[in-house]
Amino acid sequence: GTPLGVSRWLCCRGDDGAAILAISDQKDVALEIHVTNEPSEPAEPQRDGDDAHEALLSASFPPELPYSALRHDEGRLAPVLCLANQNGSRVECELGNPLRRGAEVRFFLILSTSGITLQTTDLAVELALSTISEQPGLTPVVARARVVIELPLSVTGVAVPPRLFFGGTVRGESAVKRESQVGSAVRFEVAVSNRGQSVKTLGSAFLTLLWPHELPNGKWLLYPLHMELAVAPGQALPCSPAANPLRLALVRPRPRGRAGAR
Repeated sequence: GTPLGVSRWLCCRGDDGAAILAISDQKDVALEIHVTNEPSEPAEPQRDGDDAHEALLSASFPPELPYSALRHDEGRLAPVLCLANQNGSRVECELGNPLRRGAEVRFFLILSTSGITLQTTDLAVELALSTISEQPGLTPVVARARVVIELPLSVTGVAVPPRLFFGGTVRGESAVKRESQVGSAVRFEVAVSNRGQSVKTLGSAFLTLLWPHELPNGKWLLYPLHMELAVAPGQALPCSPAANPLRLALVRPRPRGRAGAR
């Protein structure tokens, strides 16, 4: 017989034709396997193309992409049987005994993306066919793919109040000592949401904020009094550079009183 293995990733491809795995919030990716038992010379099919006995596919996976499950091409072909080792680094699939002359088998290996990190740039799965029938030239096939991490982050912001009015006495920087001397206050509230995997598993995320800092003459326009990144109630992360570079005296908010019950 002449089994010929063909594989492809179910994903998009780059300009150079290489497969690209764009990882965002999906837990699995699929590798399509297509195996045929065709004559080596289609113009002279009588030369060879016998049944392939004990046809077997062996697949080896990188630690970042272990085997998870098998999915058949339903409605077209007979199912195959795949057995994986304990950590999912290797699987063996029985393709048929025999795999008939002219037959084809198509199925999908489902692989877990749980081991992929921000440092993962490419992945390779090695596929090897074997049979006890006479079959010269069966060489392994390597299915390669580049990895792109896509985090579905979104940013929203609002200014409170939405309008500002400038006026009053103009003071030099050295004359400003207290928070009340820098003008009307405005608060910018920015919210960052992530609908995908945890950022901790894929690296770090950074938010850069730009605002009108000074006028053409070098005078302050919007002076940063306080910046805080709240990740959880009672938990905050520092921002850089630090706010209030002139070390102005800040007014602490007064505690709110409680209404007495009657």
